[in-house]
Amino acid sequence: MHARERRAAGEEAAQRPAVRGPERPRTSASAPSLQRPDALLALQRTAGNAAVARALSPAQENATAPQHSPRPQHPQIPQRAAHIQRSPHTEPLQRYAEGAAALGFDKVSTNGGIAIRGRYEAYADADMIADAARALDAQERVAITLERGAAVRVGERTLHRVLPVYKDAARAEAAVRAAGRNPESAGHEPVRGDSTAQRGEKHAAYQRSLTDPPEVRRLVALTQRIVTALRARTEPPGPTVDRLRAEAMRLAMDTMGGGWMAARFPYPERAGRDGLTDLAALMPGLTADFLSGLPAVENQEAVVHELLITLPNDCQAAAAQLIGRPADGGLSVRRPAPAVGENHFVDLTGAAQDGWANHFASVILRDGDDTLTYEAAADRTSALQHGKSLGYFALYGRAGTDQSFDTTIRAQNQAYAERSTSAT
Repeated sequence: MHARERRAAGEEAAQRPAVRGPERPRTSASAPSLQRPDALLALQRTAGNAAVARALSPAQENATAPQHSPRPQHPQIPQRAAHIQRSPHTEPLQRYAEGAAALGFDKVSTNGGIAIRGRYEAYADADMIADAARALDAQERVAITLERGAAVRVGERTLHRVLPVYKDAARAEAAVRAAGRNPESAGHEPVRGDSTAQRGEKHAAYQRSLTDPPEVRRLVALTQRIVTALRARTEPPGPTVDRLRAEAMRLAMDTMGGGWMAARFPYPERAGRDGLTDLAALMPGLTADFLSGLPAVENQEAVVHELLITLPNDCQAAAAQLIGRPADGGLSVRRPAPAVGENHFVDLTGAAQDGWANHFASVILRDGDDTLTYEAAADRTSALQHGKSLGYFALYGRAGTDQSFDTTIRAQNQAYAERSTSAT
């Protein structure tokens, strides 16, 4: 895939447009000069792999190729270009898209059929989207399919926004129920066949729900039931206390996450009236902490301007929600080249203290050896446990390369572990 490099401060590289000269017939005498590493690198960055392949092929009579003026020298040549200098004839050439050649995208697949920009925008060839949708539709365990959105120009190609959607409303409702979310939120999920206006209305309704979330009503209602049971004259039955405690734990997990629950729920658990007293003391703090976090939730979700699928703050749960569990061993299977509707998986046990234990990513599109995924990654700093900002697109290269899923995720895991350590 092609990746636009960013500086350490996170700024994009300055654009350096390539200046094209007039085309002229290529002769056998011109071909050897193009095989110099610096000439190959300049040609590759400005005209792409196809132009380099033509330059390295035997000269043909009456063949023409674009000629380029010398590219301005840059003090740092990307490390990925080193293999061009070592063996331009035998190894596949990978092009970094820099400056103007990046065309406003962060990554572009090697064949040019997929492009991503930021976390929430993915674009692909129309036929590629249609083929992937048919593959997803053919798999009953998979809850989602793809639709084609707005078109953009990427060089000489037209790509379309990739829109993951549920196959039907029943699938969306089932996903919401399985996640323990409020059933009302199913109305905020994208479903196949939604018009542009419907998608906009759903997105607006979702944003409004963040200011008056149903979880607040659930917290208040549960607190009232606990207090009512505590004030009863008779000793509360054991099953009643257990049921209220389990509901409080689920609600704490949904609203604040496992870390909050583990740190604040009393242990060992007490029975009877003592157990209700513990819950009655806990609920106001849970409600207050949830309410205090709402501004952060609104800010986190405000960065998503398209109607995306709500995903949990957990990579495995997200993959199961989107594609179910493949029959050949489930989600926890390493697949060097997962097909559309399958998933990437890597075991990260012991790889980094305070990092992830593993990572799962659902494959929704392929372009040659490159895979486009829609996934989530557990984040301790997230302001919410289910949200549209938690899902994101990623583009990975062929297995065994430094752009592969394994290599990329291991690096991200290390960075996540370092951030987690510094935050404690």
